[in-house]
Amino acid sequence: MTETVSSLAALLGGRFVGNGALPIVGVADLRMAGADRIGFVRDVKYRDAARSTRLGALIVYEELDTQAAQIVVEDVGLAFAKVALHFHPVPRAKQHSIHPTATVHPEAQLEAPVEIGPNAVLGKVKVGAGTVIMAGAFVGDGTKIGRDCVLYPRVVCYHGLSLGDRVVIHSGAVIGSDGFGYARDGAKWTKVPQLGSVRIDDDVEIGANCTIDRGAIGDTKIGARTKIDNLCHFGHNCVVGEDGAFAGATFVAGSTVFGDRVTMAGHVSIAGHRKIGDDVRIGGNSCVLFDVEEAGDYMGYPLVEKRKWIRLMTAQRDLLELQDQVDELRKAIEQAGGLGSERNDAK
Repeated sequence: MTETVSSLAALLGGRFVGNGALPIVGVADLRMAGADRIGFVRDVKYRDAARSTRLGALIVYEELDTQAAQIVVEDVGLAFAKVALHFHPVPRAKQHSIHPTATVHPEAQLEAPVEIGPNAVLGKVKVGAGTVIMAGAFVGDGTKIGRDCVLYPRVVCYHGLSLGDRVVIHSGAVIGSDGFGYARDGAKWTKVPQLGSVRIDDDVEIGANCTIDRGAIGDTKIGARTKIDNLCHFGHNCVVGEDGAFAGATFVAGSTVFGDRVTMAGHVSIAGHRKIGDDVRIGGNSCVLFDVEEAGDYMGYPLVEKRKWIRLMTAQRDLLELQDQVDELRKAIEQAGGLGSERNDAK
């Protein structure tokens, strides 16, 4: 795929400076060479690198002193993401192809074109056009997969699930496994059958080695356009709203309900049956033990507003310094008291 600086500027709604006819075939880092590549500068500390870059073009927040052609935009990060995705789109099935080693149920409904990779196993399923199911993936009976989805190698989708359009699931993820449901029977545990399902809406992306448990009776739900990083877990009957973002190693116990545009940094743990409201943002390594319904920034354990958490951490640091000062004063007092005692004895 070849574009020009001017055509990419039109794609981004930006303003180009310099040679608009320069052909561009891909993206690259500022430190790399490539007169037919485009990079980006979104921070003032990279001005010197921009001045000496050997790339043909740059996406910038303001016009810079550089020999490279430039596309000036308001949001450099978003613009670069769009250009990179333009040159490296998500895989889509262009031709109908089922690998000879794949196992597909004779009653499976595959809307051509789809691509089924080596050793993939599909039960009695429905798969929309444009979907790619890669090597070693498994899709159980009764599962419905929308159009233009991607299941990377070794993805496991249990039975009876529903995936919308353009859902991307990365390697090793397990969707629809049993929720952690057991009832006490004296000293023993009795399994509670997990009879619900998992519903994943359009444009969701799920990272590698995630687990999303099926509901105990109702469904576990992941809202449209939500992005889930690697190694996350959502327990049975969780409901996630739209446009959420969950960074790596976020662990959510069952029946937690999230609003829209919720953001979780890495390694956040959430107790079960909690309610997290719209536009709540929680910092890394936090633990959520109660409902958080008011929009804003939170972090810590126990969870508090982010500003308060920063004040608490500052106070702890100051407390250590204060302790050092107290220790020094105590030593000084002890030494002063000792000198006074010696003087009294001498008299």
